[in-house]
Amino acid sequence: MHLIPTIAIAGLGGTIAALVHAPIPWLLGSLVLTAVVTGLGVRLQQPSSSVENWMRVLVGTALGPSVANSLGSFGAPTVLSVIASIASILVLVFTGSWFFKRYLNMTRGEAFLCSLPGGLSFMMALASDARVATEGSRPRIALVHTVRVVSLVLFVSLIAFILGTEKPQESFADWFIDGLVLDWRLLLIFLTALVSGFIANYLSIAGGHVTIPMLISSMVYLTGLIDIQLPQIVITLAMLTFGCIIGCELGNGPLNEYPRLASGSIVYTAAAFLLGALFAQLFGKVTGYGFLTLFLALAPGGIAEVSLIALSLGLNVGLIALVHLCRFMFIMLAGPVGLRVIGGASRAKNQRSDS
Repeated sequence: MHLIPTIAIAGLGGTIAALVHAPIPWLLGSLVLTAVVTGLGVRLQQPSSSVENWMRVLVGTALGPSVANSLGSFGAPTVLSVIASIASILVLVFTGSWFFKRYLNMTRGEAFLCSLPGGLSFMMALASDARVATEGSRPRIALVHTVRVVSLVLFVSLIAFILGTEKPQESFADWFIDGLVLDWRLLLIFLTALVSGFIANYLSIAGGHVTIPMLISSMVYLTGLIDIQLPQIVITLAMLTFGCIIGCELGNGPLNEYPRLASGSIVYTAAAFLLGALFAQLFGKVTGYGFLTLFLALAPGGIAEVSLIALSLGLNVGLIALVHLCRFMFIMLAGPVGLRVIGGASRAKNQRSDS
């Protein structure tokens, strides 16, 4: 019951954005309105982590057919895209860690987590495991990543409009009835999402609620058992959920630190976008992929958020999700190592100070 006002406000924001034909309306509209309402002091109940995780499971499942197609055509262009993504990570982490520590007075752990181009939940899981960030770090890290996601949505929408690559506008009803069919294969898709969701909950791997369903559903699609996709309303609900979650995070940010953190995040995000654009332009000529597709594949953000943007714009979601999956696996392996080095250096510095 406590979620009803939040859902109503998010739905109203998405509806207004859809009616005025705004880009990525259900994500952007719900995000903006919940952020404004929360920022004005209205207390909204944010969807629980369980609801968020199941929305991530549905997004991962929806990515299955696109990833299956990309796996079937995996070749040198995809490998080059993955190499470009990992190279961009290394540049962003080294420059970002220095920037956030130097200009925003963050600890080394906070700066490292803010510079990693991954989803917020994964960053917080890394922070908890390595114990390099305090509870007070969450709103600061959340704000930096939230500003980054908002900037990504706005920037990509603008570029899509300029390049004329926006997906044709759907009618208002299409967002709710498209893909709704009485077919046993649809039941199989939801069963796949349910099973993969329980597996993700059991394994409790950071980011697993997107990656595990994505991999399992792609394997199911590769078998040929099903060849239809999740209804559009599922994607719409996921967008509304992520929109109100990001909006609440943004509206509940540390107001006294907001101008400094937001401006710093915008500067860093602009630099990250410029780097991504340069890599997309360079590798686009070699791989043959479109600029916007390759830019989103290299964009700083979580798999779920970036994939939802790609789905809305009708881009090559399979390639984008596949590159982000490889990047996620790299961060999952290299991230804890970097945090352990930072944690060890901090403890050694404290011991020297005590002595």
